[in-house]
Amino acid sequence: MPKFFKAPTGVSDFLPDDHDFFTFLKKVVRHRFRQSGFRRISVPVFEESATFDRSMGMSSEIIQKELYTFTDRHDRQFALRPEMTTGVVRAFIEHEMYNQPMPTELYYIDKCFRFERPKTGTKRAFWQYGAEILGESDPSIDAQIMYLGHRILKDLKIWEYCDLKINTIGSLEDRKKYLDALANFYAGKERSLSPASREKLAQKKYLSLLQPQSEDEEILVNMAPKITDFLSTSSKKFFEETLDYLNSFGIEYTIDPTLIRPVDYYSHTVFEFIEKGTKHKILVGGRYDGLIKKMGGPELGGAGFAGGVERAIDLMKRQDIDVPHKDYLQIFVAATGPVAKKCALPILIQLREHGFHAVGVLGKTSMEEQLKRAEKFNVPYSILIGDIEVKKKKILVRNMETRKSEEISMDKMLDHLDKLLGAPKVLDTTVDFLGHN
Repeated sequence: MPKFFKAPTGVSDFLPDDHDFFTFLKKVVRHRFRQSGFRRISVPVFEESATFDRSMGMSSEIIQKELYTFTDRHDRQFALRPEMTTGVVRAFIEHEMYNQPMPTELYYIDKCFRFERPKTGTKRAFWQYGAEILGESDPSIDAQIMYLGHRILKDLKIWEYCDLKINTIGSLEDRKKYLDALANFYAGKERSLSPASREKLAQKKYLSLLQPQSEDEEILVNMAPKITDFLSTSSKKFFEETLDYLNSFGIEYTIDPTLIRPVDYYSHTVFEFIEKGTKHKILVGGRYDGLIKKMGGPELGGAGFAGGVERAIDLMKRQDIDVPHKDYLQIFVAATGPVAKKCALPILIQLREHGFHAVGVLGKTSMEEQLKRAEKFNVPYSILIGDIEVKKKKILVRNMETRKSEEISMDKMLDHLDKLLGAPKVLDTTVDFLGHN
């Protein structure tokens, strides 16, 4: 047995400092989505395995290598969600949300799971935030979700470190012609491919070959046919209109003919916000017309995007982005003597109920030791209580910076601290704050 345990490979802890970033990110995401008319949805952590098989395709990399599956006690096959779109579309169909006014605009902030080899920027358990617009197929929607993704990254102060890449993969009919052309192009070029790419070629995963793993493969990708040569007139028009709408926002972007998404349900517009100079994907998305029908619903369009929470936080940290820190302390309560210690706890609770952020060490340590701890907590003020102060119904309020103390009557304590720290906002318990975690 080890002396102590570590988190499993591919997962990590969210420490208090991480939550400062997470809280800020959630606030930004919620604000932008609600402002745009989106409503929050949460779907189960696991679904029937067949749900993901149908949405993403049995041949997709996620289904074949990255899906966490398990069999329950009744021999039913389930899988942890590797992404959110499938569950949201399943819920849209199951609850007949298409009978409500459309388009239906939904957003989420939830955890996903993928059994993949952990590498830079990837985890086996990770948080995703994202949005889906269901029920319409229109270029303006594609431009809208790209703008929304751009606005969120700008609010997070990381847009300047990202590039937006866009492509179209056309309709299913366009893609079939394109796949045939790729099959002909790569025939006989196995020697220039890595073992992993040869396997993809054997499995007819031609689009996956457009993500080169070596210099030789990159040369082949540049020589390979481009999807733009196989687009129908209607697909070209859809993409041109999408770009026209996007241009009206003044957002910089690059058209990348090699850009694909690794799941089968995408069609037409695909896009990625990636960290400049890297392949790290910060936010990705696109259109998936046909997915709702494929999942058993009516023939309606859909589009959306998803961003990785941990990847955004990592980029924010590396760029020294400052975020609000709400886990601050204002007051440290220190007490010595048996009578004072019994009095100190109700005072500590009174301070908290009033709205102050207060902490106290009411153990057996000396006043000197407690003040050393107060310095480590970095509080501006401490309240000192001894048995003598209790008898006098007084407390000592110590300024931790000047190290000067002032004697105050216990019944004047809150008024005095309000003047020093500002009257705290009292929590309105009539508000359903539990839904805003």
